[in-house]
Amino acid sequence: MAKHHSFIVPLFACALLPSVALSQTQPSGCGDAVTVQRDDTLSSIAERCDVTERSLMRLNPRIEGSRDLRVGMQLDVRGDVDEGLGRLGSLAGQAVATLSDFARNLGSSAQDLLDRNPDLRQRMESVERQLQSSGTGSVKGSVSVTPTEVASGETLTVTAQGLPSDTPVVIGAGRRQAAYEIIERARTSSDGTLRMNVRVPDWAANMRQLAVVVAAENSEWSIRSEPITVTGSKL
Repeated sequence: MAKHHSFIVPLFACALLPSVALSQTQPSGCGDAVTVQRDDTLSSIAERCDVTERSLMRLNPRIEGSRDLRVGMQLDVRGDVDEGLGRLGSLAGQAVATLSDFARNLGSSAQDLLDRNPDLRQRMESVERQLQSSGTGSVKGSVSVTPTEVASGETLTVTAQGLPSDTPVVIGAGRRQAAYEIIERARTSSDGTLRMNVRVPDWAANMRQLAVVVAAENSEWSIRSEPITVTGSKL
């Protein structure tokens, strides 16, 4: 029985190798990564790098839309992995099912086979990690800005509530459905609120509307205000 067991394990190891290779993608038109620029959207980045928006969101799990983009952020753009990940998941599922069948024929269990063969366990755990995607954090807060009409160079009052307490945050600004740029840093109060005066950046003078964003330092979550009207430059 031991001889039969040692023959089976390399078969599983070999079966998993091509599935892992499927997750390796070719570089996009931007190489392996791209830096988010002012006014970028998922659509503009996808076009610039010759990838799909769906691929961008899969490769960068914290990005659920253009509103989550931050100027200066690095995005993984290694190419469209949807097909490769689908095949990887299918092969991994087949491998697990076949492993269980072999274990039953040997009068053992899949767990016992993995315990006796650490190399096989490592390969299967590697496949599992590639199939997992970490979701974005969720904060149900709100942000308001006054006044609702302002010129670049003037001061806005940003008020937010429902945020994590005593937490460092960034305050950003940008077009309604595009990347935001950090203009200030702050810290929430013990009750999860924030009130701060910020200067409207000079580059906003050419925008008709501007949205203000309060976000986690690590981009795990972000909350965006309703857009305000920009009337030009301060005289």
